[in-house]
Amino acid sequence: MIIVCAGCDKPILDKFLLNVLDRTWHSDCVRCYDCHSNLTDKCFSREGKLFCRNDFFRRYGTKCGGCLQGISPSDLVRKARDKVFHLNCFTCMVCRKQLSTGEELYVLDDNKFICKEDYMTGKGKISIFNYYYFFF
Repeated sequence: MIIVCAGCDKPILDKFLLNVLDRTWHSDCVRCYDCHSNLTDKCFSREGKLFCRNDFFRRYGTKCGGCLQGISPSDLVRKARDKVFHLNCFTCMVCRKQLSTGEELYVLDDNKFICKEDYMTGKGKISIFNYYYFFF
């Protein structure tokens, strides 16, 4: 009986084979569907595809409230209200300064932020007007 690899559909004639998700694989074919790295330790799966940890969470995990891209378990994040943001997405929409944990800020539309300084100096009001004007 010839055993066929679930990854490449070619016969497995090697001395060793891997059994992943109740399917048989060449050891070299057990790779992440997205980044193609060899999965030697752990793998995650969805819809019959194998993923490394980072790519699985980037695809199927929590999404950033700013850019809507996946958040990897190794990403540093900030939380505001009930949303999670990449550090680069947690910035003042006026001056683009990255906002820190505990810093006072003003929230617009649940995913846009204005630092206290820009809000107090009135720059935020100009930007808010321009922001809405641009999108309407």
